Amino acid sequence: MPVTVVALLSINESDPMALGKYFEVTGPLLERAGAKIVKRFDVNEVVVGKRKAQTVVIVEYPDKAAVDSVFGSPEYASIAEVRDRAFNEYHINVVSDPDEGREVAAAATD
Repeated sequence: MPVTVVALLSINESDPMALGKYFEVTGPLLERAGAKIVKRFDVNEVVVGKRKAQTVVIVEYPDKAAVDSVFGSPEYASIAEVRDRAFNEYHINVVSDPDEGREVAAAATD
């Protein structure tokens, strides 16, 4: 079953080399995992909260094992320091649609 990941990011503009290196490693990891970037949003305003992410990225993976293959890989672990320099905010969240299970169950009973 597909898995959706939501990334909340703020790029560190003062270290573009780190960002380039990060994408150099993660691009092939995502491709190998069969992940697709579904949508990217710029955050315009924070209504509640102190810090805002600049960007929200939605990525679809074929399954949870694919997510784990990216974030649990030695290649990804090797760029932790680069990632920390490339982003001021970096939050990766696996999300689920609570209605999706109901839709599947309803379809099965039809």
